[in-house]
Amino acid sequence: MLTVTSEEPHWLDRLYERSYRRLGKRYVEAWLLLSASGILLLAWPTQFWTLHPLWGPGGDAVRPFLVTMACGLLITLVLMPWIALGPFRPIVRFLRGEEVDPREVWHAAVRRVPRVSATCTAAYCFAGNIPCLIEVGRSRDFTLGDYVSGWLVASIITSAAGFFFVLIWEVAFRPVLRELQPLLPPDFAPGRSWLTLSRRSALASASAMAYTGAAVSSLVSATADREVALGIAVLATIGSAVSFGGIITGLVSHSIFMRVSELTLALDRIGRREHSIRVAVRAGDELDEAAMSLNRMAERIEADEDAVRASRARLASIADGERQRMERDLRRRVMVRLQRVADEVGQVEEQLAQRSELHRLCGTVRATVAAAEEEIQRLSAGVYPAELTASGLEAALAATAARTAIPTELRAAGVGRFDHTRESSVYFCCNEALQNAAKHAGAGATAEVRLSRDDARIYFEVADDGHGFDLGGRGRGLENMRDRIRAVGGDVTIVSAADGHGTSVSGWVPA
Repeated sequence: MLTVTSEEPHWLDRLYERSYRRLGKRYVEAWLLLSASGILLLAWPTQFWTLHPLWGPGGDAVRPFLVTMACGLLITLVLMPWIALGPFRPIVRFLRGEEVDPREVWHAAVRRVPRVSATCTAAYCFAGNIPCLIEVGRSRDFTLGDYVSGWLVASIITSAAGFFFVLIWEVAFRPVLRELQPLLPPDFAPGRSWLTLSRRSALASASAMAYTGAAVSSLVSATADREVALGIAVLATIGSAVSFGGIITGLVSHSIFMRVSELTLALDRIGRREHSIRVAVRAGDELDEAAMSLNRMAERIEADEDAVRASRARLASIADGERQRMERDLRRRVMVRLQRVADEVGQVEEQLAQRSELHRLCGTVRATVAAAEEEIQRLSAGVYPAELTASGLEAALAATAARTAIPTELRAAGVGRFDHTRESSVYFCCNEALQNAAKHAGAGATAEVRLSRDDARIYFEVADDGHGFDLGGRGRGLENMRDRIRAVGGDVTIVSAADGHGTSVSGWVPA
């Protein structure tokens, strides 16, 4: 089984993949530390200074800022590791090489990310935003309504940032999932995640719009000048849409289109008869359901094709056995009887030496028997060549090339002996191609037979420089060649056109 991946990884995936290889066992802890640094150094102070103008004139902003940062530091250094490391413990154990159920690791890397983010977001909303608003509200004489509305606006921005970290951590865990995928059992069913594709898209749009709206409203409230307010609104809208909204949209789009690309690539390769392809399950959403349906379809096709191939191989083996039996019968039984007739005619000829007419008749009978023997020899070679059994494919094709009606050259790079059924399949396919070339290539045409092999396959090609023909006008003979080769797990490609550039029959069988 081979899990399909996008042919050209996204730059973000490459970045995480390199980090994963470098950090190894400390990957989860390192990215938790990086996420915590981003919150403390960028997200948390940016949120405060973005919302500060919305809360109106008041006292010094330094003290509320220090209270805000103290709350953020406490949450990030104490609550966040406690909240995250427990659910992610199976991933940590997996990276350290400890024995752990792959299904548990998958659920930790996929299903628990939204839960961890939601828990951390709630901690920042309550243990961070509320103390900050209490400190701000004292100097501004907030009413209960001011506190509630201020907390709601702050929590909208905090929740939007929380969803952003969900998307970032999903990308961060992809290298883990790629390594984990081969270890999952074939019947692994991830179940439906709460964060489905439709909800992910809705949350992405809502987060971008809520963040933009809250940020713009806060910044505009800092001035009473309408023209200045309009300029701030335009710039803030563009800036937040391009930065936060653009990043959110880009992450969601990348996640969706990467997996759509994998599905498309898998369908294409299954269409090219690579039925061992499977698509990894990554998020427990609608695309995973499509991936599992495609995997089940590929498994059924692979099983059906294996059964058909085995059936064809059995039929081909039976047919080859019948050919060999016919060849033996022609040589051993019919030839023996014809030889006996020739011997008896010789005895009659000796006794009737004085009667010239009968002597001539016996000579005619002997000539007829000799011609019949030659014809039977030719027919038995066509039914099943003795060289194929005795010496292998190369010797059998050399003999066939010598008998072909048009000049034929054999080029064989020492393919040696291999499975008898596959040898006979390649031989009869090449023999059929040479017979077609002799019939249709035209006067003065020549042909060439090429054989080669590598560790996995034996390759063959029969090419002539004759007239060529329209492939649409020929049927059964070409189909017989394809069926015989596909019966042993190979394939055939026939290239020709009625334009005087000849015909090529090429293919391969497993070595």
